[in-house]
Amino acid sequence: MNQLAERNVGHVATIAALEARCAALAADNAGLKAFKTAVYQQMGAGCEAPEFSITEGLSNLLRFADTLHAIEREFFTKEVPDEECKGETVEECPLVWGMSVEQYVAEFRKCLSEVRGSARNEGINYAASRLAAAFNHGFLDKPVSEVLDVTRMILSAKEDLANNPLPADDGLSGEYAEKSIEEWANQLRKGGAA
Repeated sequence: MNQLAERNVGHVATIAALEARCAALAADNAGLKAFKTAVYQQMGAGCEAPEFSITEGLSNLLRFADTLHAIEREFFTKEVPDEECKGETVEECPLVWGMSVEQYVAEFRKCLSEVRGSARNEGINYAASRLAAAFNHGFLDKPVSEVLDVTRMILSAKEDLANNPLPADDGLSGEYAEKSIEEWANQLRKGGAA
């Protein structure tokens, strides 16, 4: 009888250990289910969605974050003076991932405006340089004072447009110039003044 009692005690201990292990696994499983539910909710998927849709969603999220980071780095990151090391510079992007969506969009809009302004200035500089080069290489038969005035007028557009939205409020745009070129070409074809 002692042997049976000893065996029984051993089995009871084994059963208790297995029950404790089952309880721990059940708790782990409940935690994993809660985590899975939270992930599904965060990803905007129903709990019945297949698991691959979550992994695919995470891959898309990572690709989107990498793309956005590349855009920020390429177009909005600037070299600024390093506050800790005099004479040194560091790269800084005003777009911070900790911002709310509204703050991020407002800052993105501001940064985009700076990029547009810079591109507009490059275009204006290019147009003025083309005019100056055409004159300097003999392609314009105009007095230097006229070329100087027109070149200055082109360059002054940077100041005129600095705070204006795109397109310009006065209605002058590339379309205006293209339409004028078309009209002038028609006049020349019809034998108008050259």
